[in-house]
Amino acid sequence: MADPLRVRTRLLLTDYLTFCAREPGDPEPPPTSAEAALLRSVAEQIQQQHHFFFSSFVGYQGNRVELMTQMVDAVLPDGQDLNWGRLVLLLAFAGTIVSQEQRNRLKDKMKVLQDCQLIVALLCNRLLRRHRSWLEAQGGWDGFCVIFGSPLPLDFWSTLLIKTFLSCVIATAILFVWKRLL
Repeated sequence: MADPLRVRTRLLLTDYLTFCAREPGDPEPPPTSAEAALLRSVAEQIQQQHHFFFSSFVGYQGNRVELMTQMVDAVLPDGQDLNWGRLVLLLAFAGTIVSQEQRNRLKDKMKVLQDCQLIVALLCNRLLRRHRSWLEAQGGWDGFCVIFGSPLPLDFWSTLLIKTFLSCVIATAILFVWKRLL
């Protein structure tokens, strides 16, 4: 029987890294889940906030898997607790090192996609072997969505405001009629 957390983690990481590895000019593939859309957004914010650091790794041509292993070891050394900030930082870094500045030859493109698969495997193994209990305690990827999810949408607030306003108008009208009758 498949491990639901592993399957969901693998799908999320694959979605994100495939999204990041697309060549310039290629259309954005739609996110495969709500957490995938949220991860893309949160990682982009992190990359923008720390542009100077991340920009030096865009289009990285070295051994991406080795670099990612070093980054995972640095950000999550043995005995170090995981938190969502560290995890998003790692994922934003992974997305950066597979991102492409220019169109590549087919051979290079295949290498990037292969590296994406290897990085997904690396991250899944590290997260689910060493930090599974933390992920589960946080509610898994649903917990990620709760922590990083946007506040209630604008149409929720506008609907609430309209309902509140109409309730006040109706209450005022009832009070006005009541006072007139008495």
